[in-house]
Parts: sequence; structure tokens; C-alpha cells
Amino acid sequence: MESSKVKVNILGQTYSIKGDAPPEYIMQLADYVNEKVEEVSRNVSSVSTLQMAILVSLNIADEYYQLKRINTGIEGAIEDKARAIISLLDEGLIGDIFSGAGAGLER
Repeated sequence: MESSKVKVNILGQTYSIKGDAPPEYIMQLADYVNEKVEEVSRNVSSVSTLQMAILVSLNIADEYYQLKRINTGIEGAIEDKARAIISLLDEGLIGDIFSGAGAGLER
């Protein structure tokens, strides 16, 4: 994939970002960070740029870990359901559904 260079504005500063991702995606990321900066600045008074960056980073890290935890739970639930279906198939309890027997399906 070809590298692209995009100028973005975060916290009033312009940055040139070079990456393999499409320029639109890089701009979306910058917009998201800017939204987070604005959110934190509404709730915190008079902090340095470094403190602002740390607070924003912590907020984004919190969102990431919450989503990661949710995703892990979903993956676990899917694995449990798949095991249950496989077990029913192994026991022959749902095999007739797929063969059409007893379901009034024509072949």
C-alpha cells in the first residue's frame, strides 16, 4: 500500500501525518481526537497542553478497553453457542433439520 501524507489540525496545531492508511481515515482519526480534546476542555479548566494530551489519551484508552472487553465477551458467547450447536449436531438432535426430514420440505 502506498504511503500518503495528510495535514491535520489537532488542538490548534497543524501536523503532517504520513501513513499507509487512506487520507480520509487519517482525517477521521484527527477529527475524533479533536472531538475528545473539546470534550475534555469543556470539563477541565486551565490545564497545560501536555496535561490535556494525557487526559485525552486516558479517555481514548478507556473507550478502547471497554470496547475490547465487550468484544471479548461477544466472542466468548459466539464460541459457546457454536459448541452447543456442534454438540447437538454430534448427538443427532438437529441433524433432521438440515436434511429436511420431518419438516415437510420437498427434495
